[in-house]
Amino acid sequence: MTSGTVAAPARFRITRRGIQIVLGLVWLLDGLLQFQPAMLTSKFAVEVIAPAGAGQPGFIAGPVGEVARITLHQPVIMDVAFGLIQLALGAGILYARTARRALAASVAWALLVWYLGEGLGGLADGSSSLLTGAPGAALLYAVLARAASPRRDGAAAEGPPRWTAVAWAAMWLGGAVLQLLPGRDTNASIAMSLAMNASGAPAWFAPLGAHLAALVPGGGVSIVVDLVVLQVFAGIGALRGPHVRRAAVIVGCGLSLACWVAGQGMGQPWSGLATDPGTAPLVVLLGFAVLGAAPWRRPAAGPDQGPEVLNAPRAGPEVPAGAGEGTH
Repeated sequence: MTSGTVAAPARFRITRRGIQIVLGLVWLLDGLLQFQPAMLTSKFAVEVIAPAGAGQPGFIAGPVGEVARITLHQPVIMDVAFGLIQLALGAGILYARTARRALAASVAWALLVWYLGEGLGGLADGSSSLLTGAPGAALLYAVLARAASPRRDGAAAEGPPRWTAVAWAAMWLGGAVLQLLPGRDTNASIAMSLAMNASGAPAWFAPLGAHLAALVPGGGVSIVVDLVVLQVFAGIGALRGPHVRRAAVIVGCGLSLACWVAGQGMGQPWSGLATDPGTAPLVVLLGFAVLGAAPWRRPAAGPDQGPEVLNAPRAGPEVPAGAGEGTH
């Protein structure tokens, strides 16, 4: 070097292409999970699809039940078809030239799976919460695909869109509302979810759920209040300034991982019937997208600039084009 100074290392950037790569790999994993031996039997229809309609309103239970019946007649053909579709989506997203079309196709497929395979994430069954996996992994696939889609000019190296913070906030604030609904609003309901998480788990994992359930107070709503406060902060904080947003994303990712372990059995990979890794890895990826997006609020540069402006354009010669985009 000739100047005698050392250039500062470039800060880690979160780009749409980076999200595409992670999302493509997860789709490949989902496709491979479809080829587990148990998935090639009637268990795919009876133990994976049919339960998604149990206790649901007719507009969900009916179509889900019909898909389960069709699958039961030809479980191998249906399962192989599902697996190949998901492998194709993953490969298409990983290949840059086909990423845009594959992402669009993955949105349609994910929403179809969310409705007919996950029963809208169980949101209408009166018992789902973020602890048990709401709003459903498939819906998060669709949101992430839209967040990773290249801009109209084809730029995939840009940061994720600003609306990812709104999607993050909606998920966590919606989770807080779900937690306050009857059947989920007491310590006893949380303890029951934790205890059920241990059901069918291997010996090395089952004691965890039992111990956690025993730690929950038998009465009252103290744990519910704690969860609601954390979820509200994770949601609203993402719409604030950079430091609060970062803290909100960290809290949300930590809480999601805790729920993934304590309430969802890490997607139950030991069952032989897991169709995806669960919601937490996708929530964490969405959190990275939020951090990589342009700031939702931009602080004023001086006393004459006036109040903060929501989504203010970065105009002016003193601000380089793209400054602040996705550098966190």
